[in-house]
Amino acid sequence: MTEQSKTQDKRLICESCGMIGAHRYQRFTFANPEGRIGEFHDEQEFVLCVGCARQQRKQIETEPQLHHPMDGLTRQELIAVLDRFFAASGVFNVCGRCHQQGTGCCPPTCRVMGAAGCAPANKHGKTVFCAAFVCSALLNAITECDPEIGRTLRWIKRELGAPEFHIYEMITRVPTGAREPIRPLTLPQRYPSPKGIENGVELMEKLAALTDEVLALRRHWHELDKRENY
Repeated sequence: MTEQSKTQDKRLICESCGMIGAHRYQRFTFANPEGRIGEFHDEQEFVLCVGCARQQRKQIETEPQLHHPMDGLTRQELIAVLDRFFAASGVFNVCGRCHQQGTGCCPPTCRVMGAAGCAPANKHGKTVFCAAFVCSALLNAITECDPEIGRTLRWIKRELGAPEFHIYEMITRVPTGAREPIRPLTLPQRYPSPKGIENGVELMEKLAALTDEVLALRRHWHELDKRENY
C-alpha cells in the first residue's frame, strides 16, 4: 500500500453518515451454497466509517437467510474438508518437504504455522484463504494427476479463499501499511461444499511420483526471486 493510497483512504467519506476517514469494505456471499465448479461469489463494496460498518454488520446478522441453514458448509467445516483432502492426498507431505528445503509459501511470521508449514495440527486460527491456497507448482502437478481435481482446487482457491485475504494478512503479520486497503465487512455464513475431493487417497501415489519435480521447480523459483530482490 503506497503513501498516496493511505492518504486517499484518509479522505474517504462514509456513504452512510458523511464522516471523513472512512474505509473500503467488501461483502462476499455465495448465491448457491451447493455451488458447482465455475460459479462465482457475489461481491458488494461499501465505503463506511468504523461505527457505520459495525451497524451494517449488525443489520446483516438480522437478515433472513436465503437458504436452508444446512445448505453448504460453515467456515470451520470447509477448512476441515480441505485439511482432510490435503492430508489424505499427500499434499501436506509435499508442502512439508518444501518448507524443509527453505522454499515454502507460508510466511515465517504466520501465527499458526508449524515447522512443516500449514497442516491440520495448526488449524486453530487458520483462514479459508490459507486453507484453500495451493502453489502453482503443486497445483499443476495435481492437475497432471487428475484434471478434474485440479479444476476444483483452482475454483476453491479463487472463489472460496478470496473473502479472507485481508484476515490472512493479519494472521501472517503483514505490516499494516503493506496490507490490502479493502476490508471484509462480513464473512459468508455458508460456503459451497467442494465436490470431487472426497477421495484424496487415490491421488497420493501419483502425486508422490511428481514430488521431486515440484520441489525442483520451487527451488528454481526461489533462486529467481533472490536474484530479483538483490
